[in-house]
Amino acid sequence: MATAIARARATATAATARDRSDAPPEARPAGPVANSNARPAGLPPTNSDTPPASLPPTDAGVPEGIAERVVRINALTVTGRLDEAFAEATGLRESLSGAAGAGHPYALEARALEAYVAHLRGDHRQATVLALSVARIRCGAGDERAPTEVARAAAAWQLLDDDRAVVVHGRELLGMWDALSRRGPLPPGHTELAAQVRALVESLEAQRVLAPLA
Repeated sequence: MATAIARARATATAATARDRSDAPPEARPAGPVANSNARPAGLPPTNSDTPPASLPPTDAGVPEGIAERVVRINALTVTGRLDEAFAEATGLRESLSGAAGAGHPYALEARALEAYVAHLRGDHRQATVLALSVARIRCGAGDERAPTEVARAAAAWQLLDDDRAVVVHGRELLGMWDALSRRGPLPPGHTELAAQVRALVESLEAQRVLAPLA
């Protein structure tokens, strides 16, 4: 199912790019935090996240019913029916989580797809919350894909425009990076991205402390 989800992302990205000038966060180049309003950009996608922009009716090993629902979500995103796509993705995630648990691989992939559709429709708070939950579960399980999910959550987080949410969710991102670094070296680029997130979070926290004194 991971392949199907990735293909859905690639197809949706290609279609959306034709109609939107803002690239998805995973495609934005990284850069330093220039001021308190700047948001560090997410890591570029790895090769495994950029499969061919197509989605077959079924994916190897994935039950046909699930694959068909992923196909429908993909089709809705391609045609710009993002509210419907999000509702479908939420329904898929809820049904899979209820049947097999939130940590089941299919349920996690459905949640990741739900987060991506939330991003496409401009609901960056929801995208961040969903992406963080995927990263949290993978980190807790010691999943080798945990760093990638943390980077995706950071890519959604960078688009938040509420400072309180930036601090709260930024602190969770930092906690996950700290946990991952205790298990071994972080992948290339993650240390720099974590440093950018930390700088912004600490800057915003300092502003909140000093504000009553101004």
